[in-house]
Amino acid sequence: MNNSKKILLIIFLAILMFPIVAYIIVGLIFTSRTQNDSRQKLFETGKVPNPLPDGDYKGTVTFETTWKGKSFNRNEQSGINNTGNSQKYPFKTYVGKGLRDDMDVLKIDYNISENPFYFRLILDEIVELEDGTYLGKVHLRLLPGVPFTITYFRLEK
Repeated sequence: MNNSKKILLIIFLAILMFPIVAYIIVGLIFTSRTQNDSRQKLFETGKVPNPLPDGDYKGTVTFETTWKGKSFNRNEQSGINNTGNSQKYPFKTYVGKGLRDDMDVLKIDYNISENPFYFRLILDEIVELEDGTYLGKVHLRLLPGVPFTITYFRLEK
């Protein structure tokens, strides 16, 4: 392979890698900001909800969205998101260790066949702060073993 072909190959590979590297950098920035947010200490004081959530919960986040909250079905360990006048993005729930925190949390997992492929990468985790009030984190599992933490949300009965 001559030098001009090597240079073209290097340029081509650099162009292909740029979006991947940029995405990783942005993910790491979001994760660092979220993990250093004052809500992280509050999250660490929480516990696995007991009893587990059941019914409708109003949700809040710090940015404009159509998301209004979540509806849980405790017996089926499942639920769905409430957005405006509709429900979409079903999930399953289970208790497990946090992706970034050494504590048990309630996981809200969107990796089910009913969801679009991009939504299956999301995993929420919630802890109970007080009776009927939960603090949650949104994780994006794009790279195996390296979850990006995006933001916090609250749920209230």
